[in-house]
Amino acid sequence: MANPTVRPTSADLLYLHTQTLELLEDLHTAVKTLPLSAASDDANFDLAFGELDDLHDALDGLAARIRRVTTE
Repeated sequence: MANPTVRPTSADLLYLHTQTLELLEDLHTAVKTLPLSAASDDANFDLAFGELDDLHDALDGLAARIRRVTTE
């Protein structure tokens, strides 16, 4: 991976891009299959939106990694 003297390779960027797309697909699937009527129950609400929050956190971490790699 990149460091202060080495730029990221095309393979590095392609790998990060692929990871991002896979996480976005997971997020899309989770939102698409979200049972909104079941989410009105507090336990189901926490479970459903907790999973979305986990995916969002993963995407945030990956976006930060991409920014860090591409600016080094």
